[in-house]
Amino acid sequence: MHRFHALPLAVLALAACASTQTPAPSSDAPTEAAASAAQPRVDLRGDTAVVRGTLPNGLTYYVRRNAEPRARAELRLVVNAGSVLEDADQRGLAHFLEHMAFNGTRRFQEHEIVNYLERVGMRFGPDVNAYTSFDETVYMLQLPTDSAGVLDTGLQILRDWATDISLDSAEIEAERGVVMEEWRLSRGAGGRVSDRQFPFLFAGSRYAERLPIGDTSTLRTFRPATLRRFYERWYRPELMAVVAVGDFDPREIEARIREEFGGIPASAQPVDRPETTLPFPDSTRYMVTVDPELPRGQVSINWMIPDRPDTAVADVRRGIVEGIYAGMLGDRMNEITLRPDAPFLDVGSYQGASLRPLETFVLTASVAEGGTERGLAGLTTEVERAARHGFTAAELEREKADLLRLWEQIYAERAKTTSGQFASQYAEHFLRGGVLRTVEDDYALQTALVPAITLDEVNAAARRIAAHRDRAVLVTGPAREGLAQPTEARLALVADSVARAPLDPWTETLSDAPLLARAPTPGRVVEVDSVTDVGVIRWTLSNGARVVLKPTDFKDDEILFAATSQGGLSLLPDSLYRYGQTATAAVQLGGVGELSLTDLQKRLTGKAASVGSNVSEYSEGMNGFAAPRDVETLFQLVHLYFTQPRRDTASWTAYLQRGREALRNRGVTPESAFGDTLNAILSQNHVRARPFTTATFDSLDIDRSLAIYRERFADAGDFTFYFVGRFDPDSLRPLAETYLASLPGTGSGERWRDIGIRPPAGVVRRTVRRGVEPKARTALVFTGPAEFSREATAEISGLAQALEIRLRERLREDLGGTYGVGVSGGVERDPYARYSFIVNFGSAPERVDELTGVVFAVLDSVRAAGPTQEEVDKVREAARRSRETALRENDFWLGRLLSYDRMGWDIRMIDDEPLSAGLTVERLRDAARRYLDRSRYVQVSLVPENGPAAGGGDAQQ
Repeated sequence: MHRFHALPLAVLALAACASTQTPAPSSDAPTEAAASAAQPRVDLRGDTAVVRGTLPNGLTYYVRRNAEPRARAELRLVVNAGSVLEDADQRGLAHFLEHMAFNGTRRFQEHEIVNYLERVGMRFGPDVNAYTSFDETVYMLQLPTDSAGVLDTGLQILRDWATDISLDSAEIEAERGVVMEEWRLSRGAGGRVSDRQFPFLFAGSRYAERLPIGDTSTLRTFRPATLRRFYERWYRPELMAVVAVGDFDPREIEARIREEFGGIPASAQPVDRPETTLPFPDSTRYMVTVDPELPRGQVSINWMIPDRPDTAVADVRRGIVEGIYAGMLGDRMNEITLRPDAPFLDVGSYQGASLRPLETFVLTASVAEGGTERGLAGLTTEVERAARHGFTAAELEREKADLLRLWEQIYAERAKTTSGQFASQYAEHFLRGGVLRTVEDDYALQTALVPAITLDEVNAAARRIAAHRDRAVLVTGPAREGLAQPTEARLALVADSVARAPLDPWTETLSDAPLLARAPTPGRVVEVDSVTDVGVIRWTLSNGARVVLKPTDFKDDEILFAATSQGGLSLLPDSLYRYGQTATAAVQLGGVGELSLTDLQKRLTGKAASVGSNVSEYSEGMNGFAAPRDVETLFQLVHLYFTQPRRDTASWTAYLQRGREALRNRGVTPESAFGDTLNAILSQNHVRARPFTTATFDSLDIDRSLAIYRERFADAGDFTFYFVGRFDPDSLRPLAETYLASLPGTGSGERWRDIGIRPPAGVVRRTVRRGVEPKARTALVFTGPAEFSREATAEISGLAQALEIRLRERLREDLGGTYGVGVSGGVERDPYARYSFIVNFGSAPERVDELTGVVFAVLDSVRAAGPTQEEVDKVREAARRSRETALRENDFWLGRLLSYDRMGWDIRMIDDEPLSAGLTVERLRDAARRYLDRSRYVQVSLVPENGPAAGGGDAQQ
């Protein structure tokens, strides 16, 4: 199936939720009325599994038993208060308060909340987090349910967050630096664009002046009493909900919630929570924003629509119709991007809820330099074409088939809905109201409504959206001397000219070629081997290929697939390397057999099957997925991508044009300069590690790329094919014999070649001077030869996790110098045994040297004495808990089977107790001495153009 994907648009950056609705008042009321009158009767049962209640003090709760994942619970404290409720002197304090919740409460001093949760195996960020939006604040915990007292403690934490955050003055002062560093992370071209666009989009409302991150002068200077005023005013029981979903007895949890939260006093002086409104002017507005650090232009059209409920069947039908319209429009636009000289480079959409009073329908496109007006004309042309001429019956049937197939998959997996998904649904229900429908309800609605939706209904929606006048056109692009910029007046003329121009109906060609013209002559399974300890079956095929199968019951409608073979780009001479790098793109853009990419997508309508191929440095392979009923299509696609990759010069030309434009101004972004410098140093400027340039795209040749691809996939005999998911191995055997064993193969095998990329020895320091914002980024990379083993992998990974905990506490909590520290480490065997260990963090430019010194001091202390026993215990417990859930995930097993096969390890060890269980203070101390070598590392810091040198010579850029 193919869908029109949403992009991270400015209007959505702080959206609280999403739904499937869109526009607007209508001149097609008779069509809508007729459809509404003909609504089928759908019996909806609602969510009867959730226990809902309201305490006498006004607090709402939702409790549900759910065993996915096993032995886990999701807890939420949902507060119906966000930044839009701040007073003028509180801008940013709703978010600041969220930070303070983790810094101490009545029962949990200072940072004990995070310390406790890490001790029980939960990770700060993935399992323990919170967010603040315009309209709400939500605190989120994932906890184990098989350890005594943990869930009770989690409810105590939520209870303290509700009314007993300590708001200690010293802690407030310490947290100012952390919040300022979070603000600093958002700075750059994107932040400067948002600073202009949000007030423009939401003009005339408090949303324009209450961005959740706040006002920096307020954040630096507010008094603690101002923060307490927000807390006391808005954290009130009638504005809060507790959500608990997980593998537990719901009666016990409901009783504990009543006991824990029932003691919160009702508000003595209730204050109505005001609902913030937006003006919806009957006009189209234009804004152009340019910036010297933007690499390319973008155009977006934002239709602004008052929020509408979907409580009645007619409302749901309207949402489905508008979603179908958006999908078909997107398919057209995606097809256009495959044409040479298309008016836009890529295109995406968003459709649904944004702010609480607002729905949006957004089209956005990247455009070539100087192509803003043409890009806007391209978007508006397709909107206008659909409004005037409508869609075709074939387009509608494809979209409906894909939509119904999607809902069949969702319905098939309903028993595997995670506790996190339920918790988010209940939080959303508390905040926005509406009806609590189940997956069964939604499936019943979709299967009843979608088949009956007519072309007239969808075409009416197309006219309605095109006619909706409250929209904002946002244009962004690079600012450079000599580059002309469009004006708002010119953009308005472009849109008006499209509205007056003659337009022909959309035309499409439908290929009648089959996916696979004729079935191949089957081969055979010649050897069978079972590894019963881990439930794996292995076949050897008559052409020498191997098949590894792991049947699971983790998902009811999912089969994951991968294939791999040694060799890759390493076997090419340097002169052909760039052609090899783009070989996969040439194939994926061309389609297979007699079907272009567009024809292939249409042929796969209603199918849940996809395959992609890749040629990487040391291997080539494929990956994909399928629902069990569509698994033969997966096998057919694999066969076709091996034997019949298709040449398509038109889509290749469009690809080259997109590539040139994407790289035209790549160097203006500070992040690109930083990454390029780091890569150049670590590879010692090896020719194969150099970034693509526009000149690279000028030199490419589709025939050379396709020749390399065909050569890499000419011999299937040295490939291994992996399947993990819901299947009976006996049902896959005839498919493997027909579509895999029939592939050409000698089974001779080949190995990759060491191309000689090596990091520098000794110490290298560089400062990259780019950008104008007061922000810096620093990376420390330790590298060197290593002994490769499973044990070494566990040790360096455990060391990285322990150091991340220590450095977070030191740099963030103690010094307020960064928002976060990333630490990672790994050992690789190929092409030679080596390690890499990376520490990176952001900061103010003037603090780079100070914080880098602190990092080295922490590394030295761990080299000398190792991490603390508590840090080691946290690492071990987090690994144990993570593994508990991973062992019931198909992608975990697929990844492990691939890596264990590649390393020659016994796959029975996948199910063993994790090696992290054996980590000790002494082992991690010794690992630190091996991998944190002060005589061998690279340090690169990014600072503003006028910033300090930050511990090293300037990079030559």
